[in-house]
Amino acid sequence: MRPSLPGLAVILLTLLPAEPRAHPLDEVLQGAYLTLAPGEVRLELDLTPGTNIADALLQALDANADRIISDAEAQRYARRVLAQSSLTLDDVAVSWALGGVNVPPYGALEAGGATIAIRAVAARPDSAGTHVLDYRNDHQPAPSLRTANVFLEPGEGWQYRVVTQQRSDEGARLTVTYTIARQ
Repeated sequence: MRPSLPGLAVILLTLLPAEPRAHPLDEVLQGAYLTLAPGEVRLELDLTPGTNIADALLQALDANADRIISDAEAQRYARRVLAQSSLTLDDVAVSWALGGVNVPPYGALEAGGATIAIRAVAARPDSAGTHVLDYRNDHQPAPSLRTANVFLEPGEGWQYRVVTQQRSDEGARLTVTYTIARQ
């Protein structure tokens, strides 16, 4: 005999955790998304502060404390964040160029759960063979949960393939071995 629809709902509710699992209130979630693309590495770094630590991040963002994040303040903050990360390609340090930053309104950040998106790009020559990308994010405006992932955007005439990926336990570092071959 199958349970009735209300009975099924009760069963499902008992399987849910007692406490809802949501964004941590006392941490910054930092998601780094690296894309290997023709001639470049693109970075999108998403920073999502929890409610209890949003003030610390807002103090760093809103230099004049007027509760409005200007474009200049957002760009200055994004440059500081990028300066706290590093990228090496085949053991050669490569610099990030800021591509843009998207900052939600002050009130949305203050409430927690809103995301700052920083975009950057670094030049990367296309040459056949095996290569190693090493990314490290040392930005820590407050206790942070970090992750980093790599994506491929193949170019015309080139084929990319990820061979290995290694992540540090705390999520601040990603090392990727990849190959490039002519098609």
